[in-house]
Amino acid sequence: MSALNDRPLADDGLCFACGRHNPQGLGMKVRLEDDQARCLLTLAPQFQGWAGISHGGIVSTILDEIMAHAVIHFIGQGVTTSMEITFRQPVPLGQPLQAQGWVVKHRGRLAESAGEIRLGQDGALLAQAKARWLIKLDAQGLPIPRFGSPSVK
Repeated sequence: MSALNDRPLADDGLCFACGRHNPQGLGMKVRLEDDQARCLLTLAPQFQGWAGISHGGIVSTILDEIMAHAVIHFIGQGVTTSMEITFRQPVPLGQPLQAQGWVVKHRGRLAESAGEIRLGQDGALLAQAKARWLIKLDAQGLPIPRFGSPSVK
């Protein structure tokens, strides 16, 4: 993936999942707690697939984003190279949801993460995912922090 090395990864606030300047996006507000990225959200009707149920692509986006926040915060900049999702139950619209993601493994340029979405009321597991990541390294071979400042270890 030489393209990862050739261009900087930048946050311009327009990310569909968490971008603060994207009025059509999901509006995810992620917080870091313990060793996890967490988000509470309620999906609006425009994210529907079947009646009353979130579109599977939206569920996938939420899982990718929550895992990305964990990887970026706890390791550094990177991109998803693969993701496997298991849909356990329909993800409802208009009800509070909890998303959480965490780093499972990190070695050099490679990382693995996991994430899940649960129903806010009773914690029922709705969907879960695992993903692999390619981490962007600096000239010294260290992960580049989220905003590109030098690594401190």
